[in-house]
Amino acid sequence: MRATRRSARTAAVATGAVAALLLPAAGAFAAGGPDPAPAASDTAATGTAAGDTAPGATAAGGQSVLWRNVDLADGSLAKVYQDGPGRFSADVYAGGSLVDTLVSTGGRPAYGQNNGLHVVLRPDGTVGSWVEQAPRPDPTPAPEPVPHKENTARQAGAVIALPDAKVTLPDGNIARFFTSKARPRVELLQKNGHRIGSLDLEHPTAAHRGWTYKLVDAGRHQYKLAAIDTPRQGAGSLVYDFQGRVVEKYVARKAS
Repeated sequence: MRATRRSARTAAVATGAVAALLLPAAGAFAAGGPDPAPAASDTAATGTAAGDTAPGATAAGGQSVLWRNVDLADGSLAKVYQDGPGRFSADVYAGGSLVDTLVSTGGRPAYGQNNGLHVVLRPDGTVGSWVEQAPRPDPTPAPEPVPHKENTARQAGAVIALPDAKVTLPDGNIARFFTSKARPRVELLQKNGHRIGSLDLEHPTAAHRGWTYKLVDAGRHQYKLAAIDTPRQGAGSLVYDFQGRVVEKYVARKAS
């Protein structure tokens, strides 16, 4: 942005005022006649600033006069002056401060910009303005869903172990049997799918809400699962093989 210079206008106005003061009294008033009309330079000099001239006034004697005030696209103000026939200039103010001066001469428009505001002063003294549109930020990408462990294993080519058998235990929970000579195990789940625990040869026992579950090594790589109730609830028990079949059943005798 380039700063305005209105000093030439102020100097011209001051010179006209001094010349008027030096005129002899005889020249200022005609004998018996009406007071002469003030010259154009004297009229301009009576104001304290160019802004005191009525909008739409025509420049005279090389003086710059206010042509009009224009509200710009971002709320800033442009003061348009006529500097002479076919010559206009505009002072652009933002926040009360002068930020640019545009001069249109020779029938060509003048352009300026400040903080995204673009202003054009046309040869006829009219002003156009617009504000740059800020670039839209790229939308935040949606987070990628976390793959399920089972899906991840399938994608990686891993073999998913499926249970050899599955049964519903007397307490309503579920037992899943995985047969393996090296590591047989039983997965215990609640009816809603929540995991209770896992039984293997290193951790053969688990308990849940009054029931005890035990992995039994019957020898020769034969294994069984015993589901044992508490005495308070009857102390009965069921024994399953790894095909999910009930192979033993015990019902506690009631005390007489």
